[in-house]
Amino acid sequence: MMDSQAQSTQVQRPPQHAAPPPPNDGEPDGGEHDLIPTDLPQVGVVKVVVILLVFIGVFAALFVAGYLPHRRQQAKLHEQSHAARDAKPVVIAAPPRRAPQTTDLALPGDSRAFQTTAIFPRANGYLKKLYVDIGDHVTEGQLLAEIDTPEIDAQLNQAKAAVEQANAALGKAQNDFDLAKLTLERYEGFAKAGGVTQQQLDEKRNAFTQAKAILEGAKASVAGSQADVQRLTALQSFEKVYAPFAGTITARNYDPGALLSATTGGNGGGKEIFRIDQTDTLRIYVNVPQTYATSVKIGQKADFFVRNYPGRPFTGTVTRSTGAIDPQTRTLRFEVDFANKGDLLYAGMYGQVKFHVTQAQPPLMVPTSALVFNAQGTRVAIANEGRIQYRNVNLGRDFGQEIEVVNGIRADDLIVANPGERLVDGIEVQVTSPEKTRTASTGEAAPKKDDHQQAGSPAAGKKTVSEALAR
Repeated sequence: MMDSQAQSTQVQRPPQHAAPPPPNDGEPDGGEHDLIPTDLPQVGVVKVVVILLVFIGVFAALFVAGYLPHRRQQAKLHEQSHAARDAKPVVIAAPPRRAPQTTDLALPGDSRAFQTTAIFPRANGYLKKLYVDIGDHVTEGQLLAEIDTPEIDAQLNQAKAAVEQANAALGKAQNDFDLAKLTLERYEGFAKAGGVTQQQLDEKRNAFTQAKAILEGAKASVAGSQADVQRLTALQSFEKVYAPFAGTITARNYDPGALLSATTGGNGGGKEIFRIDQTDTLRIYVNVPQTYATSVKIGQKADFFVRNYPGRPFTGTVTRSTGAIDPQTRTLRFEVDFANKGDLLYAGMYGQVKFHVTQAQPPLMVPTSALVFNAQGTRVAIANEGRIQYRNVNLGRDFGQEIEVVNGIRADDLIVANPGERLVDGIEVQVTSPEKTRTASTGEAAPKKDDHQQAGSPAAGKKTVSEALAR
């Protein structure tokens, strides 16, 4: 059999050198048409209709299985959203907390020297010598510098010479006055006996009057010259600059040889030679708000803290106050004196002053989240009797999570912890306490809710929508 198969295979294999078939010139010999089958079965109309009905049935079954549950779910969500919209909002509210009666009032403070003064030149001249420099501690009356004043020295010598000249003129005027007085006395004696005429007597009286006037002028000239000498002597004393009190030199603006003028100091706009600060005692200036202005008393203790010495208080005493509230800042300035032992603190240091304040009526405290800031001012939402009412409040100190309310609320008011934008004035709400909310969040003894609250509360509505989206 294998031989016969091999022979048939060899018979069916065309020869390798066979000539290609002649081209078809268009005669219908049926070469390619023989490949198309002509005996295919025909599809009937009934089968087509049956197939279409089956397809439509399957599509309708899928539509019913998917759309109707989705439709029912959408209707359910719509009903729940309407119920949530019509239900009363649930708010967390609680009464305000009363602040402690005794508190520590910490306020920023600015330290200043107990005394500070600028020393300007009072004499024209050159800075001759400096005896101290910046940072030196000086005592009261200590010599600080010397100024060379040649012009003042010359003017003083001239004034002294003028005094001597005035004294000489005064002596001559005194002699003339004495002579005129004696002559007048003689002529008055002669006149009684009729030895002189009245004209001669009048002339001697006029000479006496003139001599007296010249004498008074000479005395005034001497006094003026002596006053000029005293003035120049005082200016000459300003050649030496002394310390007005014990302190520390904190500024020196000139070097030896600098030209100094009395017109550059003070109101002249020039720089001072030295600046001295008394730092053994420091003054701390503190602006106390109006709320606590009556709680801080003169004579009470206060602690001063600076960053240079963490945790180390410097105890001082409240010594004085301005006695008037600043209308711009609504604060009362107090001065606290601190003994600067060992010069540990410097004038100009910034820190905090802590007062131990005792208030007869401590303010109320509310959460900072309860505040609403808008065009009507600073307000809080009150949920008394299940209805929202907004009130304007005045605030005190801010402690971060809580803030003091000076006025505007009462101790029995229910303060909404977080009003948000949904709550409007006059809307009815359901009030719950923070303790119940905290218990419910931890899962311990959650409070029971009525059917209306479970179906219509915003929380329930949000939970249902979340579950629907998850599905």
